[in-house]
Amino acid sequence: MTRTMHLCQQQHSVDIHCHVASLADPALLSSRAASAGNKDSKGRQDRYNQRCWLVFSLLIILLIFPGAIFAQDGAPHIVKFQPVLSISGSMKLPSDVAVDQSGRIFILDGTADIVRVYSSKGEPIFTLGGAGILKQPLGIDVSPGGDVVVADSGNHRLAFFPAENKTPHYIDVPSSVDGNPSDPTDVNFGPDNTFIVVDNDNHRVVSLTRSGKVVWTTGTMGRNPGEFRFPFLMDIDRLGRIYIVEAINTRVQVLESNGKFARFIGEWGIEPGQFFRPKGVVVNDKNEVFVSDSYLGVIQVFKREGGLIGVIGDGHGKITKFKTPVGMAISGNRLIVVEMFNNRVLILEKQD
Repeated sequence: MTRTMHLCQQQHSVDIHCHVASLADPALLSSRAASAGNKDSKGRQDRYNQRCWLVFSLLIILLIFPGAIFAQDGAPHIVKFQPVLSISGSMKLPSDVAVDQSGRIFILDGTADIVRVYSSKGEPIFTLGGAGILKQPLGIDVSPGGDVVVADSGNHRLAFFPAENKTPHYIDVPSSVDGNPSDPTDVNFGPDNTFIVVDNDNHRVVSLTRSGKVVWTTGTMGRNPGEFRFPFLMDIDRLGRIYIVEAINTRVQVLESNGKFARFIGEWGIEPGQFFRPKGVVVNDKNEVFVSDSYLGVIQVFKREGGLIGVIGDGHGKITKFKTPVGMAISGNRLIVVEMFNNRVLILEKQD
C-alpha cells in the first residue's frame, strides 16, 4: 500500500478520491447486516436505502452544480478574509498546520514524513522528521514556548520535538481496551503539561502526561454525547475546551477540559450551519470556531455556543471556495488553511 493511499484511508476518504463507499453510513451498513431475520429489518433496509439515495443525490448536486451550495434565500453573512500568501513547493497532500508566537508556519507533509517550517513571509527555514523518524503523521501542534508535537499515526505514537531541537522524544499512545492499536490523527498541548490526542480508529479522545500516563480517556463508537465516529482534527480554546471534528458524524463535538461532554456544533447537510464532510477546526481569541468542509470547499465560522456567524468570503460578498480544506491555524488576523488536493497552504488576512 502506498503512503498516499494509506494517508487517504486514515483520513477516512478526504473523501470521494479514496472511499466512495464510506459515504454510506458505516453504522447503517453494520445494522443492515445484523438485521437479517429481525422483525424490523425491512424498516432498517428502507432507512438505509433512503440515506444512500440522499447522499448520492447530494453528491451529484455538489459535482454538477457547485454554485448551488449556500445559494438559497437568506444567504449567510460573509466573514471577510483576503488571500495574501500561498505556500506550495514540494508538498504532497499536506494535512495540518500550526503557527508559533513568532509567526513561523509548521506544515505537516505527511506523505513525505516531514514537517516543513516557513517564515511568516513563506520562506523555507528548516524541516523536522523524515523517513525513520515519522511515519504517515497527520496532526501537529506548537506550544507557546516553541515545542512541537506530532501525531505520528503510522507508529501509533506522538513525536515531541523540544523547541529548536530536531531530535524527538516519543510517547506511545496506548491501545484501546479491546487491544486495537491506537490511531492518533491529531494532538494538542493540553493543560498541566498534558497532550490531548484524537484516536481516530478507536473513536476516542485521550489525555496523556508527558511520560505517556493516561490521565483520562473518553469515547466509543456512536452518535450520542461523548461518543464519536472517526474523530479527526481538533483544537483547544483559551479556557481548555476541546473541539473535535467528527468526519462521519458530520459535527464538531465540544468537551470540557476534563473530557466531559459540553455541546455539539453543526449537523449533516449542505445549508449554512451544516457540514457535509468537516475535516478541520480552529478557535480564535474571541472563541469563534472555524470549521473546514473538505467536500463543500468552504470554511464556516460559529459562536462558541454553536450559532452560525457566517462563511469565509471576499470583500465583494462572494463565498471563498477552497480545494479540500483540512487543517487550519490562526495567527493574529491571519487564517492559515491547508488545501490538501491543491498541495498548498493558503494564508488569508481578516478584512474590516
